[in-house]
Amino acid sequence: MHESLILQTYPLSEFLMSILVKMALAGLILFVTWIVSKILGSTLFKATSRLGHRVAHQIKRVVSWSIWFIGILVCLQYLGLELTILVAILVLGGVALIVAFRDILSNMASHEAITVYNPFKIGDWIQVDEYFGRVVDVNLMNTVLVTLDNEIVHIPNSKIVNSMLVNRTAPGEIRIHVPLTVDNTVDLSKVEEILIEIGNELKDDLAPDSKPEFRVIKIDDRSVQLEFLFKINNPAKSRLITSEVLKRAKNRLDGIQKEM
Repeated sequence: MHESLILQTYPLSEFLMSILVKMALAGLILFVTWIVSKILGSTLFKATSRLGHRVAHQIKRVVSWSIWFIGILVCLQYLGLELTILVAILVLGGVALIVAFRDILSNMASHEAITVYNPFKIGDWIQVDEYFGRVVDVNLMNTVLVTLDNEIVHIPNSKIVNSMLVNRTAPGEIRIHVPLTVDNTVDLSKVEEILIEIGNELKDDLAPDSKPEFRVIKIDDRSVQLEFLFKINNPAKSRLITSEVLKRAKNRLDGIQKEM
């Protein structure tokens, strides 16, 4: 009976020892993976830094993830899991995750594109489709704007990447277009004189060293379509200034047409 107990205990202790050895070697594999990812990632970051800090950082991240993926595969294979089965599980799991989180992943990938190519920065005034406002935040999911009406708009990053984006921020100024329509019998030189005069009255709100411009857009049998262009310092006041220009222009142009 004593000999039988020894025979039963020995295989069990041998089995536990083999598990401990495998776990130790698996830990060693992961440690080596960590060392390789750090060294290779840092080396590539330095080598690609001439392409820009953001681009180099993205390359470093992709390389590190790839090394960890390979290291984990090797570790799991060493622990006894068939590589083909493991790859199949990873592929199926990856496809399921991509389908389930496609919107989230799309926004996160778009955030990376925005970060790398930097089409705008915090504080810029941008327009995406019908939305126009100042950028106050760019996170993994959304780009946040504050509109001229002081509304907060969260635009998905994927929409930012896939839509026509207009960055209306120049160094401290944006251009305003004010459309006007007058009777075709009105003297256009007089209209231009009035508009330039209005622009001079609002010069405190105009960008330094900028001059208002006057353009004729279309002429038909009854009317002339005009456009008054000027640059302002504060984009948040664009609606207020446009309204003031229209009000003053209407009062003075109405006076001219009544005289005629």
